[in-house]
Amino acid sequence: MSSAIPLVDVSRSPSPYPRSRPGSATQSDDEDDFAVPPSLRPLVHEQGEFSNRSAWKRVFLDGGFGAFLLSTWGGLQFYVAFLVFAVAGCEFALVVLNRLILLTGVYKFPYPLTATWIQLVIAHVFFLLAAGLTRLVGKWLVKAGLGAAVAPSRSPSKRPGALQLEANRPLWVRILFYPFLHRFGGIAGGGIFEFDLQIARQCLLLAVVFIGKIILSNISFAYAVLPVYTLSRVGTTPTTLLFTTFLTGTNHSVPVLSAALTSTFTLLIASVRKGSRVTWESILAGTWSTVFVSVYPIILMRTVRVLADMRTVPRGSQPPEVLLDIDDPYDEASGRGTPNATRHAAVAYWRVVHYVSVISLAVLTPLVILSGELGQIQRNCYFLDVPWFWFLTLLGGLSSFAVFLFYFLLVKATSPLSANFVSVPRGAFQLAMLSGKMPAHAWVGVGVCWASSVWYALIKRNEARSRGKMRLEAAR
Repeated sequence: MSSAIPLVDVSRSPSPYPRSRPGSATQSDDEDDFAVPPSLRPLVHEQGEFSNRSAWKRVFLDGGFGAFLLSTWGGLQFYVAFLVFAVAGCEFALVVLNRLILLTGVYKFPYPLTATWIQLVIAHVFFLLAAGLTRLVGKWLVKAGLGAAVAPSRSPSKRPGALQLEANRPLWVRILFYPFLHRFGGIAGGGIFEFDLQIARQCLLLAVVFIGKIILSNISFAYAVLPVYTLSRVGTTPTTLLFTTFLTGTNHSVPVLSAALTSTFTLLIASVRKGSRVTWESILAGTWSTVFVSVYPIILMRTVRVLADMRTVPRGSQPPEVLLDIDDPYDEASGRGTPNATRHAAVAYWRVVHYVSVISLAVLTPLVILSGELGQIQRNCYFLDVPWFWFLTLLGGLSSFAVFLFYFLLVKATSPLSANFVSVPRGAFQLAMLSGKMPAHAWVGVGVCWASSVWYALIKRNEARSRGKMRLEAAR
């Protein structure tokens, strides 16, 4: 890996227009999706009938939007900035909603395991809707240069352990078990109840880390006030630095280390309160959750990479199955369309979403039953028929869905460290907005934390730009 992971890691963004290098026999994965500065690479092609089209047609019908977003320096900065604010905003909204559901509000629901289970179910439904929506507008996404976002509509070829709807089964069996055996649609193209043992085994570790991350975070949040909760999770960035160094071999630059650790230390100062109520459940759960949060993006990218490699086919050969119902061929000469490698990575992501969601629900369901929360809910909760409570719960599930979606895109566009670092300025903002009256030292900590976060962003931006220019010169 590179010596430092930039805030805008152009090597991780799946560009629909990868730069071709005729003189190079081989090239690394990082070079495949390298973004060229706009001064050296046009936004759209300027030859033939393509240059005669109107501006809006070039943007929305000839792949111009995707080319700008993922293949130019300005577009990448806009893309990463959007993802940063989307992840921070959705995580903040989820914290506010969990605060209303678990701790405060008229209808308090202090059952973190059950609340997490309900939110995961709602998030799974939203992923089903999102996958169907991308298929519905798939042709437009392809024309706009965003064909990689379309969810697969067909199942993969038969593998051991994959449920199949065989034509020779009796009619009543096919009708009765149609939702379980039909391998079309759903999130990953294999139906609502898709299950492939080979893929499930690859996603098992990621699902365990994911469920540990959200359960421990919600338990810590349910048993602590916000400053204590923030304090218990303040070690996420240093832990991520260690994991990315030892597990991925990343060498972080001194300015990056200085900015990241300064922001973390000032957030620690802002979280300290005299006389705060501290419980061992919140501290223990929050401390352990930092481990799962830190390792989660690393395992996420590894799992997506493994699933994408499972679909890799020799160059120029036909993929073994139809992935999309839309015509999106890739023309290497013009660079238009979605390359097979990019499409395989996108399909791998949708499969990760499906299997992580299903396995997480399967693991969490017995935990909810064994915890005894269902009996307490039956005895103590009299407001389960109140629409406002379910409206807040629905918003919580929607926020969970958005966090999962945008977080993966941010990790892929930047790095595990940068994706987890977003929680530092977001934590400082939460303290200022939700913790009530703060002492003077807390305001100083929040201010310095935000200043250090801006410093971190500028360092990553400059590193990305300088490294991009060096790669461009080496490719000439």
